[in-house]
Amino acid sequence: MIRTLFALFCSAAIFAGHCSTSQADQRDTLDILFLGDGGHHQPALRFRELAPPMANRGIELTYTDDVNSLNVETLAHYDGLIVYANIDRISPEQESALLNFVASGRGFIPIHCASYCFLNSDKYVELVGAQFQRHTTGTFRTEVVRPDHPIMQGFHAFESWDETYTHHRHNADRTVLEVRVDGEQREPWTWVRQHGKGRIFYTAWGHDSRTWGNPGFHNLIERGIRWATQGDPAIAGTYTDQPAMTEIGEDAAKFDYVEAEIVNYPANEKWGTIGKPLNQMQKPLTPAESATHVSIPVGFDLELVASEPEIGGKPICMNWDDRGRLWVCETVDYPNELQRPGEGRDRIRICEDTDGDGR
Repeated sequence: MIRTLFALFCSAAIFAGHCSTSQADQRDTLDILFLGDGGHHQPALRFRELAPPMANRGIELTYTDDVNSLNVETLAHYDGLIVYANIDRISPEQESALLNFVASGRGFIPIHCASYCFLNSDKYVELVGAQFQRHTTGTFRTEVVRPDHPIMQGFHAFESWDETYTHHRHNADRTVLEVRVDGEQREPWTWVRQHGKGRIFYTAWGHDSRTWGNPGFHNLIERGIRWATQGDPAIAGTYTDQPAMTEIGEDAAKFDYVEAEIVNYPANEKWGTIGKPLNQMQKPLTPAESATHVSIPVGFDLELVASEPEIGGKPICMNWDDRGRLWVCETVDYPNELQRPGEGRDRIRICEDTDGDGR
């Protein structure tokens, strides 16, 4: 039995792009230096896109475009180093500082164009695990080939537009986690390796905002950072990309309209601007008719849990609590009829399964 006065269509599962775990609140803060440059990949902008979600996860990023930051004194302040740059040359002193930093047990996280950085250093190419060779572009989804690796456990590949990197000068001493499949080509895409006591995580993802703004990319980078800094990637939480959805069929119930005068608030910089009233209102559909307009994940079914006359008013906001109850904000005639103070008609209702029958 359901203790509610709200109509709800409920599928068998709720999908979320990014689900965090309770461990996230128990983690220590990680300090990561982010080395960029002034190049066309716009590392400073990419940093600004990545820093907030990482900060929310307890990972503090510090940006620099000064290659001279690759020195023993500066690196000693950080748990790991991200490189996202196309800097042509690295000095012997900088190379030594980087290699020793990683060998001492710190994390190295080269991203995307970092595989075509420091072109004068064979040791850097060996450290990264390969070197960029060429690319085209496209929208694609990678294939996880090592689901048993700690970084990949609970991670499901995402789709994004990006540059389709092809690498060369591959280091055999690495573990490939993801590949980009193009016909018969299976290009290594995300991999890990070790150098001394340190760990390296590389991914070819990351040309522009289409990837850097993707929650799947955030989850992958957090996993890579945590693993590279000797932590637990599971703290990042599971990630599942949006599933394939059903399409609304041509046989969906048709809408009928009645004459009405509806307040119209057009987009405007000034709050409260009222436009010409709308003169048609859609007539209500039955629950069964409404269901024909719902798109759900492929393979799932809809089940009617509750409907009118159990509810009243119009649901305008809803959310779930940790007990599995659905809280619903209902309004009678918002925003048309303003009631006198103390005489409001809107309600908050709680939709709760009290006997475990799913209704």
